[in-house]
Amino acid sequence: MTLPLGDHLRTLEIGGRQRRYLYHVPAAPPPSRSYPLVLSFHGSNSNGQIQQEFTAMNETADRHGFLVVYPFGTGERERLLFWNAGNCCGPAFRRDVDDVAFIDVLLVRLQAELPIDPRAIYATGMSNGAMMAYRLAAERASAFAAIAPVAGTMGSSSCTPSQPVSVLHIHGTEDEFV
Repeated sequence: MTLPLGDHLRTLEIGGRQRRYLYHVPAAPPPSRSYPLVLSFHGSNSNGQIQQEFTAMNETADRHGFLVVYPFGTGERERLLFWNAGNCCGPAFRRDVDDVAFIDVLLVRLQAELPIDPRAIYATGMSNGAMMAYRLAAERASAFAAIAPVAGTMGSSSCTPSQPVSVLHIHGTEDEFV
């Protein structure tokens, strides 16, 4: 299967709401017949495109041959979006947006359309996005090989994953917010 290289912005409907995601097909071929996948979640008051620019993850994906997807949260403004990370944040939390269901549908779609290694799906995120990665590890442990949250903590009071999920937690002592 030949995939068009570069960035692709897509939408899907879930719960009567149009949801967006941006994915990047790397220049490097996959390490096997299928690609590892990294979901990269933006923080509060941000979006997938800003996360893409902020992390420079595309360059890493190009060097190492993995797909990277930048899902977009929800909110009132295009560039000011949030994730419902369990007990946080913003309008997504207040409106009880089912972001876990969004990621469930997104993973099904991605696996139907792209050659993804189901044993090599990872989640990372910044701040509120890190909280979303934790929520997915707790509620959808079987879908993820590991998570790497950055500058964010677990956003729920309970954590009962169906199986262990490896975690690389990245956080600095200078963080004044989380």
